[in-house]
Amino acid sequence: MVNPSAKQDPEALVAAKLASLPTKPGCYLFIDKTGAVVYVGKAKSLRSRVRSYFQESGSDARYFIPILRKIVADLETVVTATEKEAAVLENELVKQHKPRFNVKLRDDKDFLCLKLDTQKEWPMLETVRRPAPDKARYFGPYHSATSARRTLHLVNKHFQLRTCSDAEMASRRRPCLQYQIKRCLAPCVMDVDRELYTEMVRSVALFLEGRHDELTGELTARMRDASRELEFERAAIYRDQLRAVEAVREAQRVVYVKDVDQDVVGLYREGTLVEVEVIMVRQGRVTDTLSFSLRNMELPDDEVLGGFLNEYYGVASTTIPDEVLVPVLPDGAEGVAEWLGDRRGRKVTLCVPQRGPRVDLLKMATENAAHAFREKQRSSDDLEARLEELRERLRLPTLPRRIECCDISHLGGGDTVGSIVALLDGQPDKKRYRSFNVKSVADGDDYAAMYEVLARRFRRGKAARPASPPAIADAVPGDSEDAAPGASSAEAASDVPEGDVTEDVTENDLPEGDVTEGDVTEGDVTDDDAAEETGGPVSAGDAPPETESAQVPATAERQAAGSASEAPKSAQSGGTEWDLPDLLVVDGGRGQLQVALSAARDLGLHGLPIVGLAKERETQAGEKLVDRVYLPGQKNGIPLRSTSSALFFLARARDEAHRFANHARKRLGKARRLRSEIEDIPGLGSAVRTALLRELGSLEAVRRATDAQILAVTGVTKRHLSALRKVIASPEATPSAPAESGGDPDKDRGLTR
Repeated sequence: MVNPSAKQDPEALVAAKLASLPTKPGCYLFIDKTGAVVYVGKAKSLRSRVRSYFQESGSDARYFIPILRKIVADLETVVTATEKEAAVLENELVKQHKPRFNVKLRDDKDFLCLKLDTQKEWPMLETVRRPAPDKARYFGPYHSATSARRTLHLVNKHFQLRTCSDAEMASRRRPCLQYQIKRCLAPCVMDVDRELYTEMVRSVALFLEGRHDELTGELTARMRDASRELEFERAAIYRDQLRAVEAVREAQRVVYVKDVDQDVVGLYREGTLVEVEVIMVRQGRVTDTLSFSLRNMELPDDEVLGGFLNEYYGVASTTIPDEVLVPVLPDGAEGVAEWLGDRRGRKVTLCVPQRGPRVDLLKMATENAAHAFREKQRSSDDLEARLEELRERLRLPTLPRRIECCDISHLGGGDTVGSIVALLDGQPDKKRYRSFNVKSVADGDDYAAMYEVLARRFRRGKAARPASPPAIADAVPGDSEDAAPGASSAEAASDVPEGDVTEDVTENDLPEGDVTEGDVTEGDVTDDDAAEETGGPVSAGDAPPETESAQVPATAERQAAGSASEAPKSAQSGGTEWDLPDLLVVDGGRGQLQVALSAARDLGLHGLPIVGLAKERETQAGEKLVDRVYLPGQKNGIPLRSTSSALFFLARARDEAHRFANHARKRLGKARRLRSEIEDIPGLGSAVRTALLRELGSLEAVRRATDAQILAVTGVTKRHLSALRKVIASPEATPSAPAESGGDPDKDRGLTR
């Protein structure tokens, strides 16, 4: 953190520094009143560049100047010897300070790259998230994981590099299936021609670099040589590789007849919204396009472009071409070109084309950027319309931007797990995914399990919200009439902290629940469920008790409420990860919906919009009932067509909750099956347990070990021995010993079993 001077007036301080700026190249840092760096830039001449920000008539005044004087309290400059040093320093300063106004692309860990480590004895192609400085070759980053894995699959299919890890290769004793289907040469166990394998590695590198013309020539020559030597199987391999390369080339558009690699950067902006398009041209053919959306860009175009080049080409896996065509040169363009050349190892040209085919390429990139911008805007508008349709169909008070869904999963009544998944604007919001190990239910009671999970989730949501005014609590209608089945109003009130039973629930507090397909019982739907109702409230507090609804046992309610009586510190601290959602959906009919309403009412959440989603099914008469949504206080469900936008969001949340619940259940079951009895002994930490099993060999060996043998284990003390002997008796306590002293031999034998 950079601390500005607090003794001088900020305007006077900045004015004094502007007057003494040097004319040399370097970097400049703008600092706000808190001492945080808000922008880092580079300049060919620090004096002219930095002073232009504070001149109303300057060319850079379009976006940044109106807010610059309000936030900048100080500035610092760093003089460098050359423009290239300024470009390198700017990149380092941006990574160090993370200024709010500099261009920020997605973190490179979110992009997949392909790694080809030619230093290994038998190189392989694999996907990685973070390139490392290990002298391996990296290709990418790929704008989507699908495209990266599709490329990896194509390479593995035709170029026959190994696909197993180093550990698997070292332990393998016979070829795997990949060898049987001719997709690997099996260097793990077979005598593979090293020269042939090296040729395969080189071909993969040329293919991923987009040098298809050179690769085609080499493969053609190898195929002819193999045929001439009557090695027809090897010739067939080269033939298949040629066909794969030709298939890729056919899908590429020829835009420039010149043997040069180019990246063409197009830029389109509307106010502070900027779209950058990168078209990759390799040997005259378009091989890929990338689109980047930049928000809140107050900077002029040349600064935006300069920051983008630093971010984009600063990733180790990004391939740097011979030429980079841009619509406007950033300040210090020569230094940027030198920096790119140093990273590539060869000269790189950074230029604005003025005539010829390169102008057409730049125009195409700009048009693509504008098209991508409009498509993303249209998608945003479509999302608003679809959310509005869902709001109107379910009669919700606000747009359900954040939807949560609950699901219960168990295996024969055991390993019961509940899951809560979240959608934000229709997309999975995985940082809000939660799984709950159900504590109070062990007999496969889905209703009681759902009640516990939702009660725990609602408790945390309430703890994360600001306290409600007590005046609103007085306006709550009689809670005794709305009490959950099997619980008195006093019990419901006792589970809620004082002041929490209010109607001060925001309009976006709608929770959502989901259960698995096997959790929907026949009693949840009736023959007239397909009829659509036009009225009915949607708030939880208005739902009357239904005789057909699920009856949650009072004991289960008290256990669930008790397990959730204390909200975790993360929720008490006001963290947004536990905020209540805009919509809660439960997978099922009126039974599951009533359970969710009971959990909400018992915690005083009377304004949460809660709905139930019943799956499509067939009646006994063979009538097909489509997916239906149940609202509180409404007997019949609202049928939803399979093509409706409302069903799309709800079904997506339901399916994701089902998947996540099953995943959590399998993980819990695996942990239970692999759990050792020694882990249940209180007083033994993980390090001590690991040391006992490692040095003694097994739990049975621990049972047979004497006190001296156990104390000889590294890290085991007498306190650990005492805790162990409370569960596992010492083998030295033989049955005859207590008999001689008048003890009870039967009782002692029971201890030593």
